[in-house]
Amino acid sequence: MASGPRFFPLPQGQIAVTLRDAQACFNLNALAQPTTASRPLAVQQLIALISRLDVPAYRAELIAESLWEFIDEDRSVQTRLGREDSEYLARSVPFYAANQPLADISEMRVVQGMDAGLYQKLKPLVCALPMARQQININTLDVTQSVILEALFDPWLSPVQARALLQQRPAKGWEDVDQFLAQPLLADVDERTKKQLKTILSVDSNYFWLRSDITVNEIELTMNSLIVRMGPQHFSVLWHQTGESE
Repeated sequence: MASGPRFFPLPQGQIAVTLRDAQACFNLNALAQPTTASRPLAVQQLIALISRLDVPAYRAELIAESLWEFIDEDRSVQTRLGREDSEYLARSVPFYAANQPLADISEMRVVQGMDAGLYQKLKPLVCALPMARQQININTLDVTQSVILEALFDPWLSPVQARALLQQRPAKGWEDVDQFLAQPLLADVDERTKKQLKTILSVDSNYFWLRSDITVNEIELTMNSLIVRMGPQHFSVLWHQTGESE
């Protein structure tokens, strides 16, 4: 959810500032979390998310596993369908897999199986935060992002139930994750799934996007900044990006 914009006057112009939560999304860099599992939970959840965007199961698996291979530290192929350096070096413009967390979600456009149409569908749902864990703020997820809940609770939630959960959210949000998991719509979800999700769901955030639209003498400039909360009343800017995100 976003607040604003708020307007501030400048000599010969103005600045419009919009702040929105950066944790109302599926963090792709959670795929980089160290694990001994043959297929990490984050990969399973990403497959479920992509599959709900009118993508065949095989292609969803190919993309999710290839993204995991693209992000993980080694250059060996660990998955059935994932692609590593050999795939990308054979392209007309060859390159190596990053083998490190994404700096921006636009990097996933080069991953095997991805195309422009699917990328546009995923943009409002995913992010690339500078942390190798998943922390999704259920209090700031928009109803239009209900497919994220479907994927996280796969196969326990229908599209109608996922939307209803967000539509029935208390005006001030859920007090904690336990209150959310106790909702009647989640009564049939098994305890193992709830236990897993309790570690990746949150009711507050530490990362935020700040968008600044600056107009001076009819010249317009847009700047996006990622901000992290370091402590009470202590925030730090991690990076800036000039112009619209791709």
